[in-house]
Amino acid sequence: MRSRRTAFRILLLLTLVWMGVIFWFSSRNAAESSSLSRGLLRGILSVIVPHWEQRTAAAQLQIIRAVHTLFRKLGHFSEFTVLGLLLAMTLRLFFRPDQIRRQSHPRLTGIALPALLALLYACSDEIHQRFVAGRSCELRDVCIDLAGAFCGILCCMLLLRIRKKHRLRRIRHENPAC
Repeated sequence: MRSRRTAFRILLLLTLVWMGVIFWFSSRNAAESSSLSRGLLRGILSVIVPHWEQRTAAAQLQIIRAVHTLFRKLGHFSEFTVLGLLLAMTLRLFFRPDQIRRQSHPRLTGIALPALLALLYACSDEIHQRFVAGRSCELRDVCIDLAGAFCGILCCMLLLRIRKKHRLRRIRHENPAC
C-alpha cells in the first residue's frame, strides 16, 4: 500500500513538472520558439540527412523550411503523448484497481478522464499562447494535442496489458497446477 502511494506521488509530481515544461515552451515568444525548434531540427537533420554538412547553407535552409511546420506539430503531438501517458498512469494509481473494475464503465477512468484532463490542458495552453507575443491560439493544435494524449493513454493501456500477461505467465510458471 505504501509503495503504491509513493508511486502515485512520484507520478503526480512528474505530471505536474511535465505540465510546467509544456507551459514553459508555450511561454516563448514566436522568435524564441521558432529559433528553438529550428535549432533542434537542424541538429536532427544533420544526423539523418545524408551529406548534410556538404550542402550549402541555402540548401539546408530550404530543407528546414520544408519540414519546420510538420516538426513543430510533431512537437505538440509528442508533448501531449507524454502528458497522456503520465495522466493515465497517475489516475490508475489514484483509483484503486478494484474501484475501476467495479465501475459500470471502467474505460471512463482509464481513457475518458485522462483524455478530458489533457483536452482541458491543451485548451488552456492554446489560450495562454494567445497572450504571448507572436503566438496564436489554434483549434488545430488542440486537436493535435488531444491526438497525442490519446496515443499516450493507449501506450499506458498497452504497457499495463503486457505487464498483466507477463505477471500471469510468471504465476503459471511458478504454480503449474493452476
